[in-house]
Amino acid sequence: MKYYFILGKNPELSKAEIESVLELFDYKFKIIEFKKNILILEMPRKLDVEVINQRLGGTVKIGQIIDQVNDLEKIANKFCQLIKCQSGKLHFGFSLYSLSDKINLAKKKKQIKPIAMEIKRKMREQKHLNSRWVISQEIELSSVIVKKNQLLKYGSEICLFFSDQQILIGQTLAVQAFAEFGARDYKRPSRDQTAGMLPPKLARIMLNLAKIRPEAKILDPFCGSGTILQEALILGYQNLIGFDSSDNAIKYTQDNLTWLADKYNFDLKNIQLNQVDVKNLNQHLDEQSIDCIITEPYLGPPLKGNEPEIQINKNIQELEELYLEAFKQFQQVLRENGKIVMVIPEFKIKNKTKQLDLDKIKGFKFLNQEKLIYSRPHQYLWRQIKIFIKK
Repeated sequence: MKYYFILGKNPELSKAEIESVLELFDYKFKIIEFKKNILILEMPRKLDVEVINQRLGGTVKIGQIIDQVNDLEKIANKFCQLIKCQSGKLHFGFSLYSLSDKINLAKKKKQIKPIAMEIKRKMREQKHLNSRWVISQEIELSSVIVKKNQLLKYGSEICLFFSDQQILIGQTLAVQAFAEFGARDYKRPSRDQTAGMLPPKLARIMLNLAKIRPEAKILDPFCGSGTILQEALILGYQNLIGFDSSDNAIKYTQDNLTWLADKYNFDLKNIQLNQVDVKNLNQHLDEQSIDCIITEPYLGPPLKGNEPEIQINKNIQELEELYLEAFKQFQQVLRENGKIVMVIPEFKIKNKTKQLDLDKIKGFKFLNQEKLIYSRPHQYLWRQIKIFIKK
């Protein structure tokens, strides 16, 4: 069986998350295609799409490859043969993706209209069903359009993957719970916009990259507004510790977790929150008592993009001192083979990239060889996700 994943705006990061989650759930898989925002996997057993979709933070859509053709004009017949239709009105739409640099998707999109009209005719004449073709100005339908037009409930989104030789036909089975992620970001009671806020989707990705079991004891020593802890709760982790040097951060975290517990009926009795500076972790935690540290530390003062290079270098030097001190504490409280999933800042200045020098860190090794970046357009600071394991 072949499944496709439409990835978010940071495809390498989304791909790494998918691989981690599938390994955590003991799925075997082989990569068939990975191009831009498309990942196609071959798997020997059926994928529990709903479970995997609810787990992931960086994937927009998941679907199954159901057939292939070598001519776009054959799509109408294939649609009527493959798509199971229920009574009532059928909703359907198409998204187009390219697996080759030679494919002109704009040209292909113009050929879709007569195919859609043919599908409507066949549905009406052969199956006595009225249908509605859902369209978008874009080449592909967004997850919002798919969800709001109920394509998965009352019809189908068909994804067409064009290569030089053939067209793979896919049917979308699940889309990202964008509304729920948005609510946990913008509707929670406490948000510190001055401190730089970790997006819930990224927090979810970082938890998944750790590949840890539900009973693991997780520490976030820079908990901020509690985003990592809230996503950990959603995923079923209960042995959670949140520390921060700011008393406001602890208050915000407590407010947000209480709000979340009321919303989802969670039990917070195993969550420990305390105002603790990262330099003093060993005074508050037993030696080798933590299974995993997942955190976004302080990333430096907000940037406007016009800072002189000397200021960026000063910021980097101060952050290096903080991070090195933090790792000395991590070495003491983390168990052997314990993991760290951590945001490391990467600065963009005048077409140059500047990073922290973490070569002085002792007792840990990197697990991810590929560079995993979370960024948005026009940002001057990118988040690089690093995974460490204690030797």
